[in-house]
Amino acid sequence: SSTVDSTFLYDTFPDKFMWAVGTAAYSVEGAWEKDGKGKSIWDTFTRGGTRISRGDVGSDSYHNIPGDLRALQQLGVSHYRFSLSWPRIFSNGTKESYNEKGVEYYKSLIRGLKEIKVQPVVTLYHWDLPDSLQTLFGGWSNSVMVELFREYADFCFKTFGSDVKFWITIDNPFVVAWHGYGTGVVAPGIKNDSDLPFRVGHNLLKAHAAAWHLYDDRYRSSQGGRVSMALASHWIKPSRTRQENRKACQCSLDFVLGWFARPLFVDGDYPPCMKRNLTHRLPSFTEAESLYVNGTADFFALSHGPALSFQLINDSLRFAQTEDLGLRMLLYWVGAEYNNPPIFVVESGWFGSGNTKTKDAKQMYYLKPIRFDRVNVIGYTAWSLLDGYEWYREYGIRRGLFFVDFNTPDLKREPKTSATFYSNLIEKNGFPQLPENRPTQGVFPCDFAWGVAANSIQVKF
Repeated sequence: SSTVDSTFLYDTFPDKFMWAVGTAAYSVEGAWEKDGKGKSIWDTFTRGGTRISRGDVGSDSYHNIPGDLRALQQLGVSHYRFSLSWPRIFSNGTKESYNEKGVEYYKSLIRGLKEIKVQPVVTLYHWDLPDSLQTLFGGWSNSVMVELFREYADFCFKTFGSDVKFWITIDNPFVVAWHGYGTGVVAPGIKNDSDLPFRVGHNLLKAHAAAWHLYDDRYRSSQGGRVSMALASHWIKPSRTRQENRKACQCSLDFVLGWFARPLFVDGDYPPCMKRNLTHRLPSFTEAESLYVNGTADFFALSHGPALSFQLINDSLRFAQTEDLGLRMLLYWVGAEYNNPPIFVVESGWFGSGNTKTKDAKQMYYLKPIRFDRVNVIGYTAWSLLDGYEWYREYGIRRGLFFVDFNTPDLKREPKTSATFYSNLIEKNGFPQLPENRPTQGVFPCDFAWGVAANSIQVKF
């Protein structure tokens, strides 16, 4: 519409802006017990309780690397974010259970990406913990996980790192801690211990820091990559224009994003609001631990979208304020709150219902603030490449740019309208103004005839 057009920003992005698309291993790989892969906590979680479906097959990416590569080429992305399945690499979670066929799958994928000139953005942990580590140690509730994760990260850096310039250690630690070990909405489904999520979050931060320092000490000089932790957040607005409402908004953001972002980007400690509200329930960092954790992110990896935290934040975390789906103010706030770090949006998008086919909303891409507000955004990741298993929503929503027909034997794929939109966006490197909307200046021919016309109806009485 003319109103939308008048407020729309026509502009292009920096020449080296990274256009990406992403997936998560459990969501798309399938092959849940093939070729030596061990069980993950999601394999166990989806076989218990009231779960209806599982990610045993997903989009079957494990058996269809060529199809994934064709989809990436069709989009024209420069980067592909995917996660490594820890139990596919170490079947029981430790290096003694090394699984060669699983490692070869990822080597093949990375080789294929190199051939089509797409750079990998690799996530070490996207929620699919080896089930044996949950059974033996209680998973992330046990501090032994810090060293086990470091050992796993060491193997991955050594094995794949020569071809990887961007690493994500842990995806969305808020969901892992709060909903995996608090509400029980996601795997491993533990609940009824209100203090446990904060102990889990503490271990996740220390595990990330251990992996970052390992990379910094042992691999950075030769591999030249960057490492961060993917942090998800909502945005929230004050319900009234009062100081206490603004403070409540700060608390809401601190309990979701600041929980992990402040230790990494500010001072190695938790936000004051969390410390005031939780007191002894919140673990504390020693001075040495604060120094060890602070600064262990080479860029701000931000996840955003209604399929992430929005549907998983309960009323207590809203602090009686109003949620908002906008990315613009969140990006601005991250820049202001965390010392203007380079921001890589590593997950962003909308979703359709499970019945949606190839027509979906292209309005999912809120990219205006990247240029309009001069926020230091270095890349954007549309989520996701393919429809797949969507965690606690199972197959009830579709987030892929490519539709996957789960009712056909070959899981047929078709590009949605959003795939076409995103491909055009990447090709133009932004939103250049269309010719018909550009202002035109010039003169008419000398013999051009100018006139005036009248058309009226006169009524005589």
